[in-house]
Amino acid sequence: MDFINYLAEAVYLFQKFVCHTNDAEPLQLSTQAFREWNINESIYKAAMRILVVNDMIDFDGKNYILTGEHGRKHKRILEDLKSKNQIEKYEVLYAKAVDESGFFFDRISDLEYEIYSRCNFSVTYERGKKIVRYLDLTDKTILELGGNSGGLGAAFLSTYEGCSYFVLDTRIPCEVGKEFKELYGTDVTFIEGNVFEMEVPGQNYDYILMMNLLHDFDDDRCCEILKKCIKICSHHTKFVIIEDILTGEYEPKEVLLHGLRLSIECMGGRQRTIEEFKEMFSGIHYELEEVIRLNEIHTMLIICPQQSI
Repeated sequence: MDFINYLAEAVYLFQKFVCHTNDAEPLQLSTQAFREWNINESIYKAAMRILVVNDMIDFDGKNYILTGEHGRKHKRILEDLKSKNQIEKYEVLYAKAVDESGFFFDRISDLEYEIYSRCNFSVTYERGKKIVRYLDLTDKTILELGGNSGGLGAAFLSTYEGCSYFVLDTRIPCEVGKEFKELYGTDVTFIEGNVFEMEVPGQNYDYILMMNLLHDFDDDRCCEILKKCIKICSHHTKFVIIEDILTGEYEPKEVLLHGLRLSIECMGGRQRTIEEFKEMFSGIHYELEEVIRLNEIHTMLIICPQQSI
């Protein structure tokens, strides 16, 4: 992971938002100040998290405090970017940050989306081969939302006997997935559609799986997806959520660094803590069953129906 670039992005955006030039005197900012500047909340929170954990700003629980020493650190980073003629790419990032209409998959062409989907297969396939040690999906039926070209499903199907796997995604990843299905002989069933309509076969799904999906959306949109899901859940259906989940407001550090690009590319998307996921799923009467840390970035949550319901 490119820690230096992530930190430089947070510093650059902070300076653009705040327009702070005096590194001699402390600067105090409330969280309310960012809201008044009409900055997307997920973006400023992601940027400030990165600055706090890297000792580039302080937070006292109510206010962010930029000391003179912090200011000098910021200045050195910005001067380094200018000396290397790298400012332009950070200006592009800033333009995305203030573009409220932007969303990653709306910004890319069909060809770029196809290339993304082809690369996604191998990445998720390898990830799936590592995840299988934590699950037993033998004779289970799984629906993966936003499963792209089906790499994760291919890994599961090559491991588990009697497993049935469905992927719901948009046209281009489904087309690429069907091509890989023929090429590699995997039996993933692709359903062209979107997660906000949830037009899927009325199967008795054992698991609904979402990997790197919910972090693309704000809370309202996530709840909309879950309410659609509950209509196709049986009394035993469980959710498997695989994401860059936070264990606390400022932990783990390596996960926080990814949050700024995520929030900018998805405009409203954000990383969440385990407690925030628990609260979200309680809205559909589900509760956390198990937490599994897969690697330094990804955590897997197993979420089941509340026992009292």
